Amino acid sequence: MALGPLELMIMSFPAERLNDGVLTTLDRLTRAGEMRIVDVLVVRADSAGATRTVELCDLPGLPGSLAWARLATGLITATDIDEVARLVDRDTNALAVLLEHRWVNELAGRVAASHGTIVALTHIPGAPGRGRVLTTTS
Repeated sequence: MALGPLELMIMSFPAERLNDGVLTTLDRLTRAGEMRIVDVLVVRADSAGATRTVELCDLPGLPGSLAWARLATGLITATDIDEVARLVDRDTNALAVLLEHRWVNELAGRVAASHGTIVALTHIPGAPGRGRVLTTTS
């Protein structure tokens, strides 16, 4: 199965503050079909600064209806986790979500049907609200 463009989004929260609002919004976006969550992982930093990974489905109080929360595809690699761990402050959780932009595949099909080609797809960082935006290239 070919995957469309993938993007790794990292969201940071004070420990134990990842809430249903964030997860519900991700769920709504995936149900709309515009994107698909390919992999998801939580990176936790304790008060001493040590980090560890936790599967999202292992967090207490997770809504049972989020089928994608049980993903563990391994596409978020050890290198990705190391990068996320460098961003996580003490007593903080980071939610790493690997997203597939499904709408791009549909658009590419329409472009190809018109004998055209998508020649570039560039991510320009900028996130609403406060906080840092990590942009890396691989």
